[in-house]
Amino acid sequence: MKLTLQLLTFLFGIGHAGLATSLEITCDAEYGGKAERVIVRPAEDVFAFQSITIENRFRFQAQWLTQRSKLKTFLYERRGRSFVLLHAAEYPLPTAACPKEAVDFGLNKFYASELEREVFYQCRMHCE
Repeated sequence: MKLTLQLLTFLFGIGHAGLATSLEITCDAEYGGKAERVIVRPAEDVFAFQSITIENRFRFQAQWLTQRSKLKTFLYERRGRSFVLLHAAEYPLPTAACPKEAVDFGLNKFYASELEREVFYQCRMHCE
């Protein structure tokens, strides 16, 4: 009886896993009251990034490296005709295919060099 119950639980778990929704990482960036969102796609190419430009002043880039199981983020500020790196971070990703609760990678705050205004960004991993 116990073995039958364990087998049914195992089979139900496999069937349920087949119905599970996919994992998603989103990053929200805000500057000067304007907010932008980027949905970070999994990639195996180390040169593949998702990017957004915020108020033509900042560029935020994110990279989800599946083989290395990590999220990388970069924040740049426009200086003249180019962008200068302000911040780079790496976050290890949980090994669970779809964590039960959303994973929050923390709120990051940075100041603009000229007007001393803040830019914020925050990434989250969740199942949709």
